Amino acid sequence: MDWLSLHGPMMIDWETGKVHLHKDGEEFQLTVQQEMAEIKLCQSILQPLKEATKGQLLVVAQVSNLKEEVVSTQVEIHPQLQPIMTKFNHVFQEPVQLPPQRSIDHQIPLLPDSKPISIRPYRYSYFQKLKIERIIEELISQSFIRPSSSPYSSPVLLVKKKDSSWRLCIDYRQLNAMTVKNKYPIPIIDDLLDELKGVVYFSKIDLRSGYHQIRMKEEDVFKTAFRTHHGHYEFVVMPFGLTNAPATFQSFMNELFQPYARKFILVFFDDILIYSKSLEDHVDHVSIALQILADNGLYAKLSKCAFGVQQIEYLGYIISAQGVSTDPTKVDTMVNWPVPKTVKDLRGFLGLTGYYRKFIRDYGTISKPLTDLTKKNAFY
Repeated sequence: MDWLSLHGPMMIDWETGKVHLHKDGEEFQLTVQQEMAEIKLCQSILQPLKEATKGQLLVVAQVSNLKEEVVSTQVEIHPQLQPIMTKFNHVFQEPVQLPPQRSIDHQIPLLPDSKPISIRPYRYSYFQKLKIERIIEELISQSFIRPSSSPYSSPVLLVKKKDSSWRLCIDYRQLNAMTVKNKYPIPIIDDLLDELKGVVYFSKIDLRSGYHQIRMKEEDVFKTAFRTHHGHYEFVVMPFGLTNAPATFQSFMNELFQPYARKFILVFFDDILIYSKSLEDHVDHVSIALQILADNGLYAKLSKCAFGVQQIEYLGYIISAQGVSTDPTKVDTMVNWPVPKTVKDLRGFLGLTGYYRKFIRDYGTISKPLTDLTKKNAFY
């Protein structure tokens, strides 16, 4: 409190744990970190923590500059597309109800003589439990899950996303092992990119939690059951982690956009690319794509979209009228990749560089010494 008193008037939201204050003409936001295990304590706050006496309340906060946050979340929208964005504003809202039932609702066909699997929950730290409980509450409030009495039970994992938030993932490996596999073809990225020669204008639409916009077949809901330290639940919508979920999702998207696929729309799971040779055509093409989403009750996340731009990032590449090029951020990651200490680290590096192999002459020859090290007992 002594430190806060030095920074003048401020507004505190006790419910969210956020503090808004002004300093040197700029607005800042402090967010209390409850997941203490995840905090990387800097040297400037280590000493006060060491000197704290028993019984004192310690709070660690993350300080962020709101001005910088606003800039980072701006969405690129060409002025001529603004009326269309206004017309389809509802497509970018949070869904307020479950997705409609469709002919492609996800099914889980099992191999003959399969029996229900039940695996005890994994052990979690105190802060992981708190995070799991919050995510469960959110999923229940969205009606994505419901309490279950199913004989099936898979454990859960927490996976950190790029934006530092957490995703609850179900470990469906045993269920997947006894599931009949769907062989629906998944698009080859290089084939998709070949369609973009001579294109000038681009728009990208990223669906909001795409898998959760597809329902489970009611008769298969009980197979999705999972257990946490807190309870037993099952998914009403298609969860991440099911072996056939990618095939279901891609087939659904292909069915929706089939009349326009490879004419001015490319679809790779929940990433939709609209491309045109003129701005006039592009306005029409974007309108058609958004109308399809609206007609089918699908929602997009505006912060991950871009409209009417002449250069765009798509599927890890930078695309423009000049062609397809590498993403500088990924190149920097390759250049600054630490020397692999394990086979797993090496495979990660080769996976990243291999994604851009068509840009590297004789990549196979260059990478062969490293590839050989991934063989059994070859790493040293």
